[in-house]
Amino acid sequence: MKDVIIEYKEQHSLRERMLLWLLGRVVPVHARFYEKRAPWGFTRADLQTYAPGTLGHELGNFLEAESLEPIDRIERHDAFHILLGFSTKLHDEAAMQFFLLGNKKISPFTLGTAAFCIATMPDYWKYFSKQYKRGKTANSVAHWDFKELLHEDFNDIKRYIFHEQVQDKALLTKLRNFEH
Repeated sequence: MKDVIIEYKEQHSLRERMLLWLLGRVVPVHARFYEKRAPWGFTRADLQTYAPGTLGHELGNFLEAESLEPIDRIERHDAFHILLGFSTKLHDEAAMQFFLLGNKKISPFTLGTAAFCIATMPDYWKYFSKQYKRGKTANSVAHWDFKELLHEDFNDIKRYIFHEQVQDKALLTKLRNFEH
């Protein structure tokens, strides 16, 4: 597995620097936890070759804007960012885990991150609670194969998650099948 390097563009408080240091140690462990999951094998440039408006293209653009590359075996994490509407700011990274818990995506990483953030970020508890509730009301993304969705319309996928009308009926069937 290639080294995971996490760099951030802005200055952070001591608390944030400590959390980011910990995150830098946990992400490689998280990736190894999923070592049986096949890596997608794409770079951000590869993703940007998908047709405009697709999940793949939007994911490539997101990674470009954040100066990131996909991390093997946990590529879906970045899809969560863009589909669920979370930035890469520390409080949004944490809030995304609460959304995922509410959405029934339970994993040691999600549970551990949520517990740690409850203990270290009390000023965000209301925001975390709101995102947990938002996750509970959304269609579950816990078992989706995002690699299979890279060529699909980004906006339709997002609409499905949040119970809005989906234009592509074949996509609608595919997304519903992920839930079983």
